Amino acid sequence: MTPLRLSAHIRRCPGLALRRTGRPGFAGDAGGIATVEFSLVAVPLFMLIAVIMEASILVFAQHGLDVSVERAARLLRTGAFQDGANGSDPSARLRQLLCGARLGLYRCDDLRLDLVRTASFSAKQIVPPYDAERGDWAAGFGNRFDCPTGGSVIMLRAAVPVLRPFNFLDFTGQRMPGGRQLLMTTTVFRTEGYPDKPCT
Repeated sequence: MTPLRLSAHIRRCPGLALRRTGRPGFAGDAGGIATVEFSLVAVPLFMLIAVIMEASILVFAQHGLDVSVERAARLLRTGAFQDGANGSDPSARLRQLLCGARLGLYRCDDLRLDLVRTASFSAKQIVPPYDAERGDWAAGFGNRFDCPTGGSVIMLRAAVPVLRPFNFLDFTGQRMPGGRQLLMTTTVFRTEGYPDKPCT
């Protein structure tokens, strides 16, 4: 190959020039840099996505529980809940009302509630749903249902465990068995002055 032809061939194939000068042929190759960079950020990226997904599930579940309790409290406050009495267990009927507007983020069978007629608006008069020492339900929660009377102070507390898919977050500090998080909401209100009516 004549020197003129060799020079033209080197211009078309710069890798050949690198090899001829003694430097490694892959020194200028940047073809795999995207793969290396992605491998460096992939784990933090997927962890961030998982945290966002789990936070969304817990926030939506808490919001759904809050809205359900507010709707149930309205029926109790006005006496509409008692007007709908059909002879069934009032606690089970109220639980069904609380589950009616949910988005399927928790099981209705896992929902527990206490409805307590109190002398004041202090939230200390109702049993907490969580036992921190056992890491499970508190003994006695979910067993009380006081039928509201006209003009009385009523406290409704509902709690439900929600599955945490990745176990990254602990919003409430109330971890339950099976990798679940206990969500809780409480509302206190005074009923309207309607005549006393049975809940069953």
